[in-house]
Amino acid sequence: PPMLAHPIDEADFERLEPAHFAAEWKWDGIRVQAAAGRERNGGIARRLYSRSGDDISAAFPDLVDELDFDATIDGELLVMIEGRVQSFNALQQRLNRKTVTKALMKSAPVGIRAYDLLALDGEDLRERPFEERRDRLEDFLDRLGHPALHVSPMVGFASWEELASAREDPSRFEAGEDAAAIEGVMLKRRDAPYVPGRPKGLWFKWKRDALTL
Repeated sequence: PPMLAHPIDEADFERLEPAHFAAEWKWDGIRVQAAAGRERNGGIARRLYSRSGDDISAAFPDLVDELDFDATIDGELLVMIEGRVQSFNALQQRLNRKTVTKALMKSAPVGIRAYDLLALDGEDLRERPFEERRDRLEDFLDRLGHPALHVSPMVGFASWEELASAREDPSRFEAGEDAAAIEGVMLKRRDAPYVPGRPKGLWFKWKRDALTL
């Protein structure tokens, strides 16, 4: 099961230290876990799971068929055309399908903006701190070089006020043309393990329509 975040409010900012947290964009797609690994017969099992745990592999064969690695990635499934993230409306036409046409795969190609690395080459990484998992995710995807798998950019900040500015106008903080597909920011404790459910104090979501500082 995925790890989930709590909505943040003004009281949280008064007790949380910015230095203890990393921030990343919250994309307007659907949360997924992409898992692949070697089977006993030597083949590779590939699966794509939704946030609720449903196997949605059949709807996205263009992505699943290319998961040639032994790892589990947590991220956001998005339609991406020429590297640019499209709106959620573009993704909706591919959801809840048992089969998908070649024309649709061509007009609405999907990719993942990866948030986390949960397992790699048979090693369970969920108990490792987020900061370590993030470093290993970046290294893994850089070596993999898959055109549909990209690390979700981190958002640099030194204060909550600076993060508030990034949240309100992502285009000014290196989000560029993808800014319209961002619905806020995520805050993650740098030392947090990956815990299924919604543990308190580890992850927070700060949507763009939430309270401002």
